[in-house]
Order: sequence, then structure tokens, then C-alpha cells
Amino acid sequence: MKNKERFNSVFAIILLFELFSISGYAQTQQKYFEKTVSGYLSINANSVLNDSDTSYIIGGRLHLNNSFNTFKSYFARVSCYGELSTINILESDTVVGDFGISDFIKTDYGFVLTGNLSTNDSDDTIYAMIAKTNDIFSIQGLQKIVSESNEDMGYSLTQNMAGEIFIGGYYKPPFLTPSRDKLYLTKLASNGDKLWEYKNWTYPYNCAFRAVLPAADGGCYAAGYVNVYGSSLGDIIFIKLSATGNVVWQKVYSFNTGNGGASASGLAATYDNGFVLCGSSNYGHARLLKTDAAGDSIWSREYFPNEQISTFLKVAALPDNNIVAIGSVKSYGVSGIDMLITKVDSSCNLLWHRRYGSPDVHDYGYDFTPTIEPKGGFVVVGRADTIAMVSGQNWSLGRGYIVKTNCMGLLTLPQAAYTVAQDPAFPSRFLFTNQSQYAYPDSIDGGHYIVNWGDGSAPFLCGQGFAPCTQDNLLHTYQAPGIYPVTLQAIVCNDTSTLTRAVCLGVEPNPQAQYTYNDFGGAVQFTNLSQNAYFAQGGYCVWDFGDGSPTTTQLNPTHTYTENGNYPVTLTVVVCQDTSVYMQFVQVQTVGVSPPFFEGGQGGQQVVVYPNPAQNLLHFTLQNPLTPPAGWSVSLFTPAGHRVLHNTVSPASATASVEIGHLPVGMYFYTVQSGGVVLARGKVAVVR
Repeated sequence: MKNKERFNSVFAIILLFELFSISGYAQTQQKYFEKTVSGYLSINANSVLNDSDTSYIIGGRLHLNNSFNTFKSYFARVSCYGELSTINILESDTVVGDFGISDFIKTDYGFVLTGNLSTNDSDDTIYAMIAKTNDIFSIQGLQKIVSESNEDMGYSLTQNMAGEIFIGGYYKPPFLTPSRDKLYLTKLASNGDKLWEYKNWTYPYNCAFRAVLPAADGGCYAAGYVNVYGSSLGDIIFIKLSATGNVVWQKVYSFNTGNGGASASGLAATYDNGFVLCGSSNYGHARLLKTDAAGDSIWSREYFPNEQISTFLKVAALPDNNIVAIGSVKSYGVSGIDMLITKVDSSCNLLWHRRYGSPDVHDYGYDFTPTIEPKGGFVVVGRADTIAMVSGQNWSLGRGYIVKTNCMGLLTLPQAAYTVAQDPAFPSRFLFTNQSQYAYPDSIDGGHYIVNWGDGSAPFLCGQGFAPCTQDNLLHTYQAPGIYPVTLQAIVCNDTSTLTRAVCLGVEPNPQAQYTYNDFGGAVQFTNLSQNAYFAQGGYCVWDFGDGSPTTTQLNPTHTYTENGNYPVTLTVVVCQDTSVYMQFVQVQTVGVSPPFFEGGQGGQQVVVYPNPAQNLLHFTLQNPLTPPAGWSVSLFTPAGHRVLHNTVSPASATASVEIGHLPVGMYFYTVQSGGVVLARGKVAVVR
């Protein structure tokens, strides 16, 4: 795909002039990322789900730093911007042995997870299990699912509207020789009581249910694999069970042609009342299988036939009946495996695929979920492997791998940018050249452009949903003198980058740059006092803070200095072809100097303020007061001194929780007062 996109133009004119040119790039906070989680000998991210409007929860297992023979399960929260909370290792008196998560869900009473538990008994028994935790990931209960087996595994679980839970996996009957994995599925009441079990001994070799979905009638659907012929060949199984555990229908799809069969590890209901299964062939090609409501095959297709290895592990259906699957892929001639996201249409045609990871590292995708903000993208979790020498042996050392993308599976944000030049032969006519990046209007799922000329004429649109964007340039003629705000929007998925610049016809703006500032403990608030800047019409400014930090185009920025000194701060104001520059030395003398009332307060009353930075709630606590205060209050101020919040706290309470979710992102100053005395002052950052 091209980085530079094209406008559609009906003109076939080459203009040989450059009287003036202006350009700019809109900047937006980064929303997409790749992140690895380390700190242990090895760690996987096996499962992910949406937690709130601002975070996700990942779960998996890790090896403690002292041994590969001991593994534990963990949970962690990840913010929308990739900030990772503390790793919460699941430990409890009820958990004896090694404990591994395969899948988990969030319920009204906490989190429910499934996987396996190795008890470290003499027979090395491994149990499929279900565990409940509270919101802080402390295990509240553990239940072994198939206690008569010597090795079991819970792969997938789901919950229906009644709160009943279905778990799918396998078990190994201890009396079979040799021991073989058998199909297993159970239904539990919301309190954990087992309602019924489904066991299938029909297929003699390794079998398992890898994915489970609830059915509207109280039953469930399950998909996985069965093996009739031996370890090299297998078939996909898809089954519908009733609310009482009876088989409603069962489908086995055989692809035993060429070098092998197939397996299924993911299942999703489609919006056209069917299902889609994902997995791979036994010889290493990713596969999708689409069925109708009764499980009858509509189409099946293998993907990436020219790659050495590929597989899909999880799949989701979109409202437009397109399908997204994640997994991994490896090309011939390279050592590394890449995480993979693939999108196909409802007829199995490949729309796009994306690969992530380092060339020499094995990067796997295990699970994914739609993004919370912005909507339409994906959060994929898995494992990034490196090979290292441990105790004289080569070990695969894994790090948790988290990737957040937009709806196209990309990590980029659109960047609106253009230049404009006036035709000296026809002064009322202007040439606009698009220089935007990362909007991809000529691609499937791509973006589009909107140009508003600022003179009341119809906007120009091109890209997905509109006419194709076929060329770079547009011509526009203005009918009267004036200053016109020309706005270009580059839109892709749910991301919009906007750039507004002024175009002048017959007007000399003559801007005059000017500013003043206030120092708040090294955080300097700048106030723009420029004249004739026409900011509402597309004039713009550029700040250079004189300390080597990046420039900004904010109108009234706040900049934090890390050292005291005199800094040459330059404000440049640009309106059309006119530029004004103003510089003064800004004296910063308060870095590291406590404010007049230190944050700890007076009279031995310590004031604790947390978290900082904060998102939605800010907490103030008076530590160990000698007597309850007669009453106290909390106030927040902008750096310019405007009070934006004031809360009065009950005299009997030593803690106040303040809602700040409505406040714009930025830096604020707080004061805590009691009886007219300031107990504490300080700074807090509000982030999203």
C-alpha cells in the first residue's frame, strides 16, 4: 500500500508555478501498539477480554524465574494505550500444584477460568478445572472437572443468558492402554454444580473440543477435532447439544486428501445465522469452514498455500458478514514465525492479512477481542519467543505479546497534510496537493478524504464510499477576496486526522506573535496573545520551548521543564504566506522547589493523593489525623488559575474520591483545605 494517497481530479493541467506553499501535519495520540510482557523466565498471554471502557484483561501462564518445572497462572490489566498493570499471580491455599489458564470469562460474580492443574502427585495427575476469582484476581474457589481421569484439559468456556457455564476440552480415561484423548464437554449451573457431562469414545485417537458457544435453547455448540486414522490425519467435528446434554446433530468434516486432514480451534456465530470454524490442516495450512445453522458446510478453504506453515486459532464474524481470524504464519527460508491477522469476505475471498513480530523470533497469536476505543479494531495476545541457553540447554523463552490495531489490522494513524500554491496568472485559483499518509483510500477497508474549501461551496470527497482518489492535485477558485479556512480530513476506520490552514485572496493578514507565561513548579503555562493570527480561519502557531523537546502547534500549551534555567522560547505564527516570530527567554527557577505548602500538609496531617496520573477517579486521604477534621474540601485548578472543581468532604470522613472523567486531558493543581488552612497543594495529571 502507498504511504502517499491521491486526490481525484478532473483537471489535466500542469501548473508551472510556486508562488508560495504551506504544509502541516496533524498529530494525534498514539492508539495502536505492540508490547511484550517480560520479567519471568517465560510468560504467555493466552486469553484476552474487554474489561471496561479503558482497559483489557489478559490471562495466561508463566514460569517462575527459578525453574521451568513450575508454572503459575496470572492476570493483568492493559490500558487502551498499552500501559500494563502489575502481574497478578493466582495463588491460593486451594491451589496445590501447577496451574495453567486456557480461557476465561467475566461474570456478575467475578472471573471464571478453565485450563489444567498438575497436582505433582506420584502419577503426575493433571485435572481439567474451573476456578472463580474476584475483581482483584484472588482465587475464591477451585473445582476439578473430571476427577476419575489421569489427565484432562479445559480448553474453552462460555456462559449463556441464564448464567450456566459450558466447558469443552478432553479427558484421558485411566483404564485405556495406550491412553488417548477423548471428547469431553460439561455444563455447570451458575453456582458451579455439574448439570451433565458429554463424553465421546467413538474416535480411537487424540480428540478434543477447542471452542464452545452457547445456544438459545439452553444447549451449546462445540467444535474441535477427532482422529480416526492415527496421529497424522484428523477431521473437524462440530456438534450441537441440547439443554440436557443430548446430541441434536453432529457433523464431521473430512479433508483427508494429499498430506493430511484438518483440526478446528475456533468457532463463531455469523450474522447470517450460520457459523464459521477456524483451524488448520494437519500439514500446516490455515483453514476456514463456513456452515449454515444446521452445521452443513457452505464452503471451506485453505489459505497461504505458498507459506511453509500457517494456522488460525481464533475467529470472529463481523456485522457485515466478513470474517477475521488470528494465528501465526511462517515463510520458507526464514527462521521466525509471525503473528497473523486475516480478513476474508462472506464468500471466503481473502481481503487482507497482516503479519507482526521480529524476523528471527517466533511470534504467535493465541486470542483476540474487538477494541473498546476506538471501535472496529483488534487486540491480539500471544507469545514472542526467543531461544536462549539455560542450564546448558536451549530453551524457548517466551514473552507475552500484545498487539492493538485499527480496523485494517494496522498500527498507523492517518496523518492529514497538504500544500497549497496560488496561480500567479489567475490569483483567485489555488492548487492543493495532498501529502497525507496512512489513510489508504484505494484499499479494502480503507479510508477517505473530505476537503472543505471554507467558502460555502460543496466539499470534495473521495475514497471508500465515494469516487476513487486517482490523482494528487485539486484546483479550487475563490469568488471574492478573503481569508478562507481550508480543512482536510483524512479518515480511516474510526480515526480522523484534521488539518486546517488559511488561504488568503487579496488580503494581507500581518500577524503579530506575542505570548506571556506563568511558572508552576517547572510546569510553564503559555498564553498566546498574538494579534491578527486568524486562528479560527486557519492561521496556526508553532512553539519551540528551547530545551530540545519537540515543537507543538497547541494554541496555549503547558510545558514541563526538568531543569532550572533560561530557555529561549519561540512562538511562530503563520497566516497564509505571512509569518511572525516572537522569542523571549523564559526563566524557570522552581524545578525541585516545594510549593509554599508542601504536599504533606501541616500539623502532622499527611495528605495522600492517588493515582497520579489519574483517569476517572482521584482519591485524597488524610493519613492518621489526630482528630477528625471539622470539615475539609478539595479544589482543582487549571495552570491558568481557573477553578474547575470544588468538593466539600464530610467532617467524619478522612477520604474523598473525586470524579475527574469529565475534565480535559492535561495538568491540574489541587489544594486541600480545612477551616481556611491549606493542608496540601500539588500537581496531578489527567490522562485517558
